Amino acid sequence: MWDNFFFIGLPYISILLFIGGIFYRSFSGIMGRYRGKWDISVRGDYLWTTRSTGFFGRASIGPASLCLHWGLIILFIGHLVGFIGGSYNLSSWVEFFHWIGLGGGIIFLYGVSWALLRRIFIPQVKAMSTPDDYILLLFLILIAGLGLYQVAIEMLFGISFMAGPWIASIFKLQPDISGIVAAPLVNKLHIIIAFLFFGYFPFTKLVHFASYPFGYINRPYVSMRSKRTNEK
Repeated sequence: MWDNFFFIGLPYISILLFIGGIFYRSFSGIMGRYRGKWDISVRGDYLWTTRSTGFFGRASIGPASLCLHWGLIILFIGHLVGFIGGSYNLSSWVEFFHWIGLGGGIIFLYGVSWALLRRIFIPQVKAMSTPDDYILLLFLILIAGLGLYQVAIEMLFGISFMAGPWIASIFKLQPDISGIVAAPLVNKLHIIIAFLFFGYFPFTKLVHFASYPFGYINRPYVSMRSKRTNEK
């Protein structure tokens, strides 16, 4: 029963929340002047942005931001290649996923850990942080840590040959969990927590990724001004 819930029910729940949540927040204006209304020009709510914390602790934001974003891009490409390779039994693709995932995971974990430390030890950033910021970062650290653990510590190779066909069956609306249920526990936890994160994703500040490559149309919420004093 639990296998059916975690590897059939949970993926579909997460996908619906992920897509539906982003769509709702994009056009409902729940925190803007369009509160309670649907409008194509809303472009998200007030909490759509990341809240600019880069003004504080600038020496640490550079490496944290670069490693977090580039690590995420590398991991996305690596997982995509790995799932395709696993689905079509392409050993070279799975091998590529193994090494690119290891490298990308290290970079990403470094970046997201720095992001958490900034929120803990830099007073101005800590004052601007909300519980959601910490929950989000802990989610990402846990997912990345489990992924690296199974690759670097447990030396688990070829998981894609189990996960690839299962992921493909989910998107084909013909879920088949016969392969994934035999996966090691650490891999199952990695997958389950990742799907929980995807379901939570639209309700976080990371939803701003849906703006790319579009500009923030009609969104003059963040105003930057320089402060000048009159000198006598």
